[in-house]
Amino acid sequence: MIYVTSVNGEQIEPLTQFNNFKMEQEVNGAFSVSFTSFNLNNPAHSILHEESVITVDGYDFNVKQLKENRTSKNIVGVSTFFDLNDKRRDEIYGGTHTFNEFMSFVLDGSGWSFTFDNDINHHKMIPNFGEANVIALVNVLCSTFQCEYEIRPNNQVHFAHAIGGDNDAQYRYKHNIKALHKNVDTTKLKTFIKGYGANGLMVSYTSPNASIFGVREADPISDDSLTESDTLLEKLKSELIDYPEAFFELDAVELTDKGLGERVWLIYDPLKIEFQTRVLSQTKEFRAGKLVTTKVILGNTLPKSTDDLLVSQKVEIDENRKEYRSRFEQTNDRITIEVEEVKGSIAQLEIKADEINLSVNNRITDEMATINIKADNINLSVNNRITNEVSTINQRADQIELKVKKNESNVSTLTIQAGQIESRVSNLDGRMGNAESRITQTDNRITLETRGDNLISSINVAPYGVTVNADKINLNGAVIASGSITGHSTLNIATDATVGNNLYLGRGIGDKSLVFNNSNRINASGYGMDLNAQQITLSSSDITIGTSSYSRTGFNGTVDFSYANVLGVALAHSQGIGISYSGGYLYVKVNGSTVGSVKLT
Repeated sequence: MIYVTSVNGEQIEPLTQFNNFKMEQEVNGAFSVSFTSFNLNNPAHSILHEESVITVDGYDFNVKQLKENRTSKNIVGVSTFFDLNDKRRDEIYGGTHTFNEFMSFVLDGSGWSFTFDNDINHHKMIPNFGEANVIALVNVLCSTFQCEYEIRPNNQVHFAHAIGGDNDAQYRYKHNIKALHKNVDTTKLKTFIKGYGANGLMVSYTSPNASIFGVREADPISDDSLTESDTLLEKLKSELIDYPEAFFELDAVELTDKGLGERVWLIYDPLKIEFQTRVLSQTKEFRAGKLVTTKVILGNTLPKSTDDLLVSQKVEIDENRKEYRSRFEQTNDRITIEVEEVKGSIAQLEIKADEINLSVNNRITDEMATINIKADNINLSVNNRITNEVSTINQRADQIELKVKKNESNVSTLTIQAGQIESRVSNLDGRMGNAESRITQTDNRITLETRGDNLISSINVAPYGVTVNADKINLNGAVIASGSITGHSTLNIATDATVGNNLYLGRGIGDKSLVFNNSNRINASGYGMDLNAQQITLSSSDITIGTSSYSRTGFNGTVDFSYANVLGVALAHSQGIGISYSGGYLYVKVNGSTVGSVKLT
């Protein structure tokens, strides 16, 4: 039964009065119906207009040609699959993808589904794929993957290298062939071709049929998008027509069980024909209310000799042993190029409008190097995932940073800026304690700093001085200081301290002391604001003056108290009690006046 759906889709009616119905389908995808509808007891006739939909056995056709008179309409309808000619894919999905990936992109949201033979679902590289209508993109894929398609019921399309089966069927003269017309065309026959790809790549191909028809050179093919010889060779073979194009139109019996594209044997003794061909076109008509095949057109396939089959087998073996493969992927916002050594290294280049990523990954040693480039930043890194070591270089317009780290804890960095250079080594392992050392250099300062166990030590070198901060400062060896040494800290010397000239204790008000063995000491006490009014106190159980071994006897030295008042000791010219010696007499004086004398004998 045939049904017609109105243009607006609101009305569906059966087509009951028609004749000369033909449904023609070809292996190149063409699929159409034609018939004459009559305006007599025919519900669908009134809604049969241009762009109406005709449904036959699950196939939908749009009316594209209509010739009408008072009583009839001559109709030509084309499969609604070709309405996808009006649906565009403006995105870019170029590069290296499988047939399934490409076709999923093309038919997404179209209302059509697809199936395919697995032998065409390999990777192919197509640059700039997209920005065209769906049918144009389908044709590009069929050319690239060397396949053809068959439109099937319920909005499904099937893809295969060659649709149809090979059931070893025969069309034989005087058996199931009524009439046959042979058409042969060698106009396009060529047996030799050259191809040119990118980077000076050149490949030539000579067909085995050159031994039959001689060397006939076709125009060369140039394609700068092809970078591999096997891909270019495949393109040459697909473009070269190296056999006579032969078509046989025949009327035959037993046609209904032969599918479109099916390989069949044609045996026709009057023309001495005997070879395998295929059904290139079918014409179906309604007979007794059923669609049956009434006419077929057979055409030749590429003949393959035994040598050709061996070559094909050798190519498949080589492909299985192939150690390298490459991939090119392109979308509107990204281009990805990838070269892989199977089970080994893989290199990838990804280009975006604002970013370029380059990486090389050795999957055997588990090492990876990457470069990331942006307008304001370049980052280089090398990562060894076995040893957990990573080194990076990060470059901006105002800074370069070099970093090496291991196990996320030991980190060394060098940061370079226009006015500063800083190097840093850190151990961030909490189990062992956190520690860090740092050197910072500017045009007027160098700072060395270490941190650990909540302590910080630093050396700051500047034109106006050098500052050392530390809990402890250890100086090993001779220390020579030219100039003053000042400070507010305790100086602890384990052995000797030699002073060349004067040793000053204090420059202000308050007590000052020299302490011996934490007990004996010499104290200097100041009086008020007069820095010169001071008193010296010697605190010790024994005081020795001179070289005697005992403090109060055996005095051999000279003590001059002429310029000082000494408490507890009287001088001849001092106030209070004094003693003096002259002419053998020891004189006792009080307030400078002699009060008595003792003659010494």
